[in-house]
Amino acid sequence: MYKHTILSHYSPFNYSQMDETGIFSNYKKTSQASKNGQEKGKASELKKKKAVRRNSQGAKENNKCVQKTLPNLPKRKREPLQSTSNIPDHYPKKKHAVTKQEEFYSMSHRPLGYCLIINNYNFGNTSLGNRKGTEKDKDDLTRVFENMFFKVEVRDDLQAKDIRNVIKEFAERDHSQMDAFVCCVLSHGEKGSVLGIDGDQVPICELTQPFAECHTLACKPKLFFIQACQGNKAQQGLWMTDGHESTTEEGTFEEDSQDTAAFQSIPKSADFLIGIASVEHCKSYRHVKNGSVFIQELCKQLEDGCPRNKDINSILTKVNRAVSSQTFQRFKQMPEVRYTLTKTLVLPMMKQVS
Repeated sequence: MYKHTILSHYSPFNYSQMDETGIFSNYKKTSQASKNGQEKGKASELKKKKAVRRNSQGAKENNKCVQKTLPNLPKRKREPLQSTSNIPDHYPKKKHAVTKQEEFYSMSHRPLGYCLIINNYNFGNTSLGNRKGTEKDKDDLTRVFENMFFKVEVRDDLQAKDIRNVIKEFAERDHSQMDAFVCCVLSHGEKGSVLGIDGDQVPICELTQPFAECHTLACKPKLFFIQACQGNKAQQGLWMTDGHESTTEEGTFEEDSQDTAAFQSIPKSADFLIGIASVEHCKSYRHVKNGSVFIQELCKQLEDGCPRNKDINSILTKVNRAVSSQTFQRFKQMPEVRYTLTKTLVLPMMKQVS
């Protein structure tokens, strides 16, 4: 009786749950199961740690085996660092050489090409006057282009039909072993044309077009320098214009004849350059002793610029500036350059012995 009273005070469980010893059987089972679970968890963790250790030891042994099988290679010596400023950079130089070859015309053949000079002086059978001073132009052009390794040929006093024939002759020649062609025409002129000694016109486009169809001059520079008026203004004094002659009480000078068709000179084909003594509608001037202003300045600038490897466009720009800065008895002259060159042209010149 006394025993039952004490237990009921301390526990809410039923008496039926108590075993013979007076201890609850369910509580004993629960605590024993938790202990068993903890022991099993510790055992599984130990197994995992042992497995990890075995794997790491195996990997180390494998690495040692691989290292044993490799040959004993000599250790590479570390070279001191060098400055890159003294190391040549071959690739940009090669690239520059290719670019230069593509941008410049080849000028390696000798002779370099033909230079045709058409020199018309005698206009006695026409109303035009003889072209005094043209011999000086012819001689200076011959000297300059021979020094540039051209084979110079001069044709004097050609009628219009003869001009066409000689142009056709040179266009049909074999230029395969040459790098360029030059044609200089010294004559009277009208807008867009030059004149034969018979007074007939030859359009400038008829001078250039046959060479556009010359296969052995394809992709090679074809240069034309024309000393002839392209307008109808007059000039007095010793300076004479390449055109019709007119006499007044102020002196003797020449002027162009009537206007002709629109100026046509550059063919559609590439690699042409045409330098004309004056712009359209204007006269060009020629001294009766010292030669024409344009041709003399051209020869001077070629002799100055070519030995210093100046390109033809730079040289002709200087010609334009020098001629246009002068005054010929209150009158001016402005040369004109038209071109379809596709590369830079630097003409070689023989070094002069001083």
